[in-house]
Amino acid sequence: MEQETIPTWAIHRRLYEWVLGFAKTPMAPVALALIAFVEAFMPFVPPDVLLIPMCLEKRAKSAVFAAISVICSVAGAMVGFFIIASIISSGAGWFIGEDQIQPMVDEFEVRGQLWVFVAALTPAPFFILTATAGVAKLNFGLFFTACIVGRTIRYGLEAGIVWWIGDQAKTFIEKWFNLVTIVACLLVALGWWALR
Repeated sequence: MEQETIPTWAIHRRLYEWVLGFAKTPMAPVALALIAFVEAFMPFVPPDVLLIPMCLEKRAKSAVFAAISVICSVAGAMVGFFIIASIISSGAGWFIGEDQIQPMVDEFEVRGQLWVFVAALTPAPFFILTATAGVAKLNFGLFFTACIVGRTIRYGLEAGIVWWIGDQAKTFIEKWFNLVTIVACLLVALGWWALR
């Protein structure tokens, strides 16, 4: 079977393939930790890309790989909340987009913890939400809790599915996981709204 040729302009796909290349190497846990950390405060390939094949390669260590992803992602979220938010607040609005910041900050004042949870659980760009939460001065305890719960559910579910069903998990996760997380977030949002 001929290997797919990736166009020169497809930088994100090349980055994806580069990240995937770490899955079977001894450096995989280090690469996973760095990717999970960086992706939480700037645009990058999500750690799921590496987490899933790593869990497939060593199913017995799935929980360890999920824990690495959660811990490093939450640590990266702290960088977004404190450092990137501070840079944006000092006038570097271009980092996210000047016209996007204020509406998001206004929204965060009402439903900030819910948005952080949604971003932590779904494919939404996490780095935008972590920085905006800092700019909006979202309650840190709520922010931290939303990050831990959302990321633990996301990476824990992925690792758990791989551990449970093995090789078929990759197909299942790629096909259905985002839909499952979006539905879960809609249910959480409805529950939050009902409680309000």
